[in-house]
Amino acid sequence: MDLRAEYETIRARARALAGSPADILARVRAHHGVYVASARNHVFPLLALHGALWAYRFFEVTGTLGEIVSYRYAFDDDERARRLAMVASFAEGFRAVNREVFVDTFTSFHFTARHGETPGADAILSPRLLEALAEVHHASTRGTELSLERKRHVFETSLLCEQEVTVAPGVARELARFDCPILRGLCMRPVVRFAYFGLTDTFFFRDFSDKEERIARAMASFEIASERGWDEVETSMSAYGVEV
Repeated sequence: MDLRAEYETIRARARALAGSPADILARVRAHHGVYVASARNHVFPLLALHGALWAYRFFEVTGTLGEIVSYRYAFDDDERARRLAMVASFAEGFRAVNREVFVDTFTSFHFTARHGETPGADAILSPRLLEALAEVHHASTRGTELSLERKRHVFETSLLCEQEVTVAPGVARELARFDCPILRGLCMRPVVRFAYFGLTDTFFFRDFSDKEERIARAMASFEIASERGWDEVETSMSAYGVEV
């Protein structure tokens, strides 16, 4: 069996489902589909879609960042247009990163479901990720729920792989394109609240370009989610105007 060909076939399907970078809602629904297919044991895609929906509302021209720029340059049409074009460019780049995260997540989940224990699979995916997703598939097959500790392990393993391979290079690339210190500062210090956060749960980033800070915040979001309850995390997507 040609495992590489199998992997690329699944990845091609993921890219088709992902659509264009602008197709955020299609990816949200497909990410949710991975969560459901895992018998709700693989929580990384569930929390990743919250991240994607928050980013859409913050970084878009019509979102929080665009509103700040429009207010700041309300009396200078040319400069406002120039700054909003920068925001639009960054938002497009961020959507492209989000698209690749979905492609990676969908592909790794379905590839490991079929071939995760096939000799040679560790030449295609990280052995740590293979091991973590094997736990998910075994639990799903048995119809059991992973413990909180094991869900945390799978989430962290998936997170670290994505940050290293896809997110960190993508964020660095997009931030490097900014020649505006004000906009760069706004992008690097966002205030983050996901829909399932409690009243006192808010992330004040010091430096969004710092991979270690992103990882720490993501792990904190997992802990908040586990305390709120996975059903509430899932249903809270409606706060973004999304039905799945």
